[in-house]
Amino acid sequence: MYEKVERYTVNEVPPQGYEVWGEWKDDIHDLKTRIVINIYTFKIVEAAASGEGVPFEICHQGIDKIQDIIGADIGPGFSRTVRSKIMGAEGCTHLGELMLGSVKAFLQATSRQTPDWVDQEYYESRWEEWLNYYSNQCIYFSQPNVSKKDIVNAIKPKSQD
Repeated sequence: MYEKVERYTVNEVPPQGYEVWGEWKDDIHDLKTRIVINIYTFKIVEAAASGEGVPFEICHQGIDKIQDIIGADIGPGFSRTVRSKIMGAEGCTHLGELMLGSVKAFLQATSRQTPDWVDQEYYESRWEEWLNYYSNQCIYFSQPNVSKKDIVNAIKPKSQD
């Protein structure tokens, strides 16, 4: 009766950060987003979106709200920022959902290994901040004595022997 495909692709953009391509496709929507996140500031520095399939012409105005997310901090309060800047009466709910999914994809991808072009110590300190942030939002992160190393080992892609 209904099918939705949501897809995210994360790529390194040395020496700045990462880009995340997002896609939302169902029977009446075909939305695509691209954001670039600066790994040093955890801010969105570029954002673009397109609506190749939308139910109403006015939807394109809501999709254009993507520009309002440039400069936003990734961290506590980001969901609230997305709701206020790109969702609501002048924005697009699905665009906001793509933004939230894009940031989750970014976090998943960047938690797995430190890029060669980023200082290891700096990268580790940023992840300690995230561990503290998620400590009461996830059963795994809420356990006492969970270290960054434990998490990295748990989420690393399994090698295929």
